[in-house]
Amino acid sequence: MQTEIVLPRTFQEARSLYEGAMKEGGGLVLISICETGSFSLSLKGNRFHIGTGDILILPPGMPIEDSDADSCGADIRYLGVRYRDFLRSIRTGRNVWTVLMYARSNPVFHLDENDRNLTSSYYKVIEGKLRTRRSYYYDEILNAILQCVLYELCVILNRDIGAVDPDRPDSRKDMIFKQFMEMLSADNGTHRNVRHYAEDLFVTPKYLSSVTQDICGESAHELILANMTARIRQDLEFSQLGIKEIALRYQFKDLAIFGKFVKHRLGLSPREYRKKYAAVISD
Repeated sequence: MQTEIVLPRTFQEARSLYEGAMKEGGGLVLISICETGSFSLSLKGNRFHIGTGDILILPPGMPIEDSDADSCGADIRYLGVRYRDFLRSIRTGRNVWTVLMYARSNPVFHLDENDRNLTSSYYKVIEGKLRTRRSYYYDEILNAILQCVLYELCVILNRDIGAVDPDRPDSRKDMIFKQFMEMLSADNGTHRNVRHYAEDLFVTPKYLSSVTQDICGESAHELILANMTARIRQDLEFSQLGIKEIALRYQFKDLAIFGKFVKHRLGLSPREYRKKYAAVISD
């Protein structure tokens, strides 16, 4: 299987790829490295500030509300990794999953000088490899580089988590959470009931919610809604579907209820959001 890594040049491109991957059902892990300057980003109603030497890590399903990354003059490098390749790369790592998913509620980390030099070197290696012609062991080499990057990120995240024991095997909660996120990433956004996922995982909805709350600080229901919101946003921005068609796609039989949902999640009605986005693109 080919390893899919992308290096977007702008935040707009990065966001489009990130949300587009969610719509396709695969998901994307987006990593942003601020080389110089600073920028800000809104996620789930919280404003995050990323300065020189900081790294932003976004697992799939994080609702990006807005950012000044393309207008603030900061030098930012973006790296996107397909979710399936991310999972494949860390599958054999001990406790890596729990450490990385810490980023769901704590997405910004500071790099010291050594970390910055290391990440810059890895980025250049990946950039160079993506420019070469495909040949023998191309995917194997790219995946090996990706593994190195992810494990180095775990070292950085471990400093923030502090008490995580790298030799502790993944717990049952870790495995349930990983399986739930895999199911969520592959879902088309139409399943809003926690029970739908809990039954497939052979746990109760209450237990599944306690697992997600313990690992990433969010309920299973909120993660499900974040997945749906990302897909609805993508349809409003890029599809030719009418508002009613989008509502029916996500099983909203009442257009008024769909409008309230979008207004609550995106801050605007579906029609207002689509109009605003169209205006931004035309500018």
